Amino acid sequence: MARSRFQKTYKAYAKMLFNKRADISGRKMIFYLIVGFVLIAAFFIVVTLVSSDKSIISKIPPDLENYLTIQRFLSSPECFTLYDQSISRAYPSIIDINKFNQINLNRCYDAENTLVKSYRLTLKYGDQQITINTKNWQGFIKKSEIRQIFVNNNGKTDRAEIYIEVQDAK
Repeated sequence: MARSRFQKTYKAYAKMLFNKRADISGRKMIFYLIVGFVLIAAFFIVVTLVSSDKSIISKIPPDLENYLTIQRFLSSPECFTLYDQSISRAYPSIIDINKFNQINLNRCYDAENTLVKSYRLTLKYGDQQITINTKNWQGFIKKSEIRQIFVNNNGKTDRAEIYIEVQDAK
């Protein structure tokens, strides 16, 4: 009788151990635990990457406004840039000496409002030095830079320097 009792207990244990349903359920549980840890780790990695890049993307460089205004002075046909009417082409960084005057500066950069930055441009060309400034220029310098450019004087192109001085709006 002891043997049959042992056999019954063994059979019940073996049935429970080798039960296909219990075996699949145990595998699923381990799989879901591993997948859960991987997903949680991936979530935190993505949150970290997105939050660190978001602030960098939204920052505007501090001198962007000055850069764009200076590019307009040196590249726009409405300002000082040499413009060929026959082929409708502007030549950036080549200033037409006949356009470099106060009237073109006022037309190109409207400084009637005192809330915009003011500029003073000094062109050094050969022995000449021509200085023009916006209407709101007040005489003090916040920033300045020198750019190497070309000047076209009646078809003759020579090297020149332009000294650009900037004031902040008050």
